[in-house]
Amino acid sequence: MHAENIDSNNFGLTDYAVFIILLLISSGIGVYYAIKDTRAKKTARQFLTAERSLHWFPVSISLMASFQSSVTILGYPAEMYLRGTQFWIVIVSSTMAALAAAEIFLPVYYDLNLSSVNQYLKIRFNSEKVRLAATFTFLFATVPYMGGGLKSVLATDILQVMMMYAGLLLVIFRGFYLVGGIDEAFRIANENGRIQFFNVGFDPYATNNLWNCVFGMGLMWSANYCCTQTEVARYCNVNSKKKSKLALYVNLIGVASMISCACLAGIAIYAFYSKCDPLERGVITKTDQLMPYFVMETLHQFPGAAGLFVCCVFSAALSTLSSGFNALAAVTWDDILSKTRLSKLSELKIKTITKLTAISYGLMSIGMAFFVGLIGSVLKAAISLAGALMGPLLGTYLLGVICPFANAVGVLTGLVIGEAFGLFVLCGSILYPKTTDQLPTTTDGCQFNVTSVYNHTLNIESPVAVEEMFLLKIFHLAFLLVPVSGFVISYIVGFVVSLATGGLDEVNQVNPLHLNPIAWHIWPKKCVPIATRSAVPSTDAAKQ
Repeated sequence: MHAENIDSNNFGLTDYAVFIILLLISSGIGVYYAIKDTRAKKTARQFLTAERSLHWFPVSISLMASFQSSVTILGYPAEMYLRGTQFWIVIVSSTMAALAAAEIFLPVYYDLNLSSVNQYLKIRFNSEKVRLAATFTFLFATVPYMGGGLKSVLATDILQVMMMYAGLLLVIFRGFYLVGGIDEAFRIANENGRIQFFNVGFDPYATNNLWNCVFGMGLMWSANYCCTQTEVARYCNVNSKKKSKLALYVNLIGVASMISCACLAGIAIYAFYSKCDPLERGVITKTDQLMPYFVMETLHQFPGAAGLFVCCVFSAALSTLSSGFNALAAVTWDDILSKTRLSKLSELKIKTITKLTAISYGLMSIGMAFFVGLIGSVLKAAISLAGALMGPLLGTYLLGVICPFANAVGVLTGLVIGEAFGLFVLCGSILYPKTTDQLPTTTDGCQFNVTSVYNHTLNIESPVAVEEMFLLKIFHLAFLLVPVSGFVISYIVGFVVSLATGGLDEVNQVNPLHLNPIAWHIWPKKCVPIATRSAVPSTDAAKQ
């Protein structure tokens, strides 16, 4: 069924042409907006934020584009292939994240009209230290997965989303056609234990578990939606608060459809390789290579098809890169560089500095890619590394928005301890990896002798002697629970330390505009600012 040698299945001239043309179109959009912005003599703030001149619909698409990445295109199909469809349930997680952003954080952020989301922490806790801690957390969590101005980013995102859908649909249709249809693909997957949606038994060490998937990805994505410049800069620069919420909710349709396409591609690929696993055959060595290998083996005879798929992967990566670089530049300028003598420069020079800052982050991301490769699959690397930092950061922001008595000492202590725990687990999982929990595969249907190198290439997943030591069990925590544990630690420690360090005594110093109206409904009167106790803000105000 499968050829042993696919050396002939290389990129053709048509594939290169398709890839280069689409890459030039994407780059051309950025160049066009760069020239347009220069002629319009826009300020650095206008370049980075668009100053609430954005329409809700392209923002909705851009939110979805920056939300998805090559992790979705390569990681989700591999998850279906190796562990089954339980991970598909993360669609519910995206809904949790959008609700948190729209109903808890947006009402506060929008009225404050900030150019950097980390400015909120400075004014809420009256502490530059908290702001800087959050800034460096965002920078370190974002750089490994980042490889324009905001309007340029939105325009390129629309094109890149189209390419992502095109590549995924190409794999889906080809895969289902080769195995005899979607019904046959699901039958094969079901016979081999891949169809599973309700693994409700809790296991803190397993990935294919409903609770770990929903809450792990829910908190991870809530952190992205609610406390990163990448997402907040988009929905807070729509021309009204009501339309900002609309952008967040409509974005869910795109997120759900993109996730579903990636998962369907995984089902199609598994059905095709169900009797002859390329990993076990040794022709590929990493799970992230499944999608590219399938494309090169089954679509090489169609000129341009492989080029279109590569465009799909690049578009997924670039949609995150363009968003991330713009956000990193904005945060770096507002939270760090603007506090130096550079703030006295002309607007033209400041804008040049922000562009050079974005370029420097691109170079840094290339270097970080080598470290990320040590963690494992692209999905595990993304959730483990970013989650170790972003989970605790979400706890910090949530304390600020809904807990009036949270103070700088409390949230800073919680953030540091939460991140220390996450990084401790991450480093331990690299040094003492656990046994892989993937479902079985076979090569019984291969038409040639198989010399498997899979176990050797995945030696990092093999059990180690120290696994039986109780304290090292924590290193084998499911990577989906890394952001959850960091969030819980950050929030609880921040809450307790705030109370212990006089947080209730400082309540009356908190500006009511820095809190979500629900804070007045969930805490006793002594826990909210006295000036507003007689005039409790209505939760309807947040819906305007």
